[in-house]
Amino acid sequence: MQAWTAQWLLGQLGEELGGRDGVDLEFSLRLTQGRVDAEGRFCCWLAGSDSQAFAPMARVLERLDAPEPARAAQREAVRPVRQGLAVAFTGGVPELRLYLHGRDPATLADDYRAWRWQPGGEARRSRYFFHYLPETPSGLRPSQLVQDALRPAFERLLQDERLQQGSGFWLREGSDGRVEQVDLAFPWCPNAGTLEGLLDLARVLGVPASEDSRWRELPIRHVAVRVGEGAPQVTLYAAASLEGPWPGTEAELQARVRHGALAFHRDVEESVFRRLPPLPRAGAEPIDLDAFYGGDLKTWRTVLGSEMHYHAGLFDTPGLEVSDAAMDEALRRAVVELYPFIPAGGRIYDVGCGWGGPLAMWIHGLGCRSLGLTISRTQFRYVAGLGLPVRWGDAERTLPPGHFDCAILLESLSHIRDKDRLLRVLRVFADRLVMRVNCQDGSPPGSAFGGTMHMISSARLRELLEGAGWRIQHWRDRRREAVPSVAVWHRRLRSVPVGGDPHPETLREWCERVMTAPEAWAEHNPLIEVVAD
Repeated sequence: MQAWTAQWLLGQLGEELGGRDGVDLEFSLRLTQGRVDAEGRFCCWLAGSDSQAFAPMARVLERLDAPEPARAAQREAVRPVRQGLAVAFTGGVPELRLYLHGRDPATLADDYRAWRWQPGGEARRSRYFFHYLPETPSGLRPSQLVQDALRPAFERLLQDERLQQGSGFWLREGSDGRVEQVDLAFPWCPNAGTLEGLLDLARVLGVPASEDSRWRELPIRHVAVRVGEGAPQVTLYAAASLEGPWPGTEAELQARVRHGALAFHRDVEESVFRRLPPLPRAGAEPIDLDAFYGGDLKTWRTVLGSEMHYHAGLFDTPGLEVSDAAMDEALRRAVVELYPFIPAGGRIYDVGCGWGGPLAMWIHGLGCRSLGLTISRTQFRYVAGLGLPVRWGDAERTLPPGHFDCAILLESLSHIRDKDRLLRVLRVFADRLVMRVNCQDGSPPGSAFGGTMHMISSARLRELLEGAGWRIQHWRDRRREAVPSVAVWHRRLRSVPVGGDPHPETLREWCERVMTAPEAWAEHNPLIEVVAD
């Protein structure tokens, strides 16, 4: 009977995955009471886009006589992206873990499932759910889940500026729906010893200084903390792409992962973080945009329509007497006419996604993996309730989480105070910029719409784009096609009782002012459609 050792398992994986493209290696160290467990924990990942690409993983499972439910889940994986096979030894006994990372067919969001078993035993299922900081749509914050003894140090770890700006956390749920683990993601692979909160966690666990060399210089990608009963434990993960031949030993695997992760960290520092302008100093905003852009859902359905598009529609016929059906068509047209500028199937960052109307169309109409960003907690919860990928945050104080083919700002740039800085940040993270921007050419720059919009001229918009390094490929004023939208909002607001919510009242006042002289207003307030690379 085969003895289950780390060396033997590594060889079995190498027989099927060695020499292939798209393979990543990973290992982990576990900090627990008074010690560091540094051996017997590694994983091999395989990337691909169809079931054929993952045939080697199926053969690995066959070699290891994996339980049939796990093998069936691997065979039947929907829209697979990555699959991993891991092992963790405890007291000399291995636990095998199959990770299946795919895409939800409806929303293209991450779908991440796992199976765990010991040789000859039954497989246990679990699922992973990712959330951007600070919280889940239900309001759950990760520090609420960790054990009391670890919470102060964990909360300090959560204060890491980069983590807050551009990353988040995974929650692992067992088959009973209970959270078993919180996993913070550090995609830039910082050295563990540079994270003050992690140093605090090690001190709480009583990890001796003699063990520092094992973990403090590790470039980490994840930090996982156990939830619930049991001894407190913190697991540090490092990962890197496989380059060269398959590692012959676990020690060689660890050494090569450390080397590759450190090289990746240095590259990200040079290519991303050193190019970013400084984070703006925190200060009190004159308007609480989070509260302003929330409000009663029934009211906004009345004003915006069932698909909740909060932007101007584009009409192909003149006149201000517009039906609700024509408005719905114009709203969809306003999105569809941007399709030629957006790479189908690409990765899209929708900055200021509102209630998610366009976001749903980028996903369902173009097949784009999309992420929306809204400053409104109410909008965040609504969009997440539709199953769409969305994060809650301020575009001026967050970073795009990774590289995107296209960043879209559909009438949201006017809400940004420091437009120059945001355009420079997006230049680092996106290949293309697609926008419609409300501009103010007929009067000096100033605030508008209850102080929530910071207006600039179309000439200034061009200056800012070019100054940030964008090359303008398309420029068109769409205002005259959009003016009937104001007439529709004006009409619909008549059925909304006057109340204390400042947002609909601000919109009501603005519509009334525009409708006194719509043609003159349109002439001096262009809606610039711009595409830049």
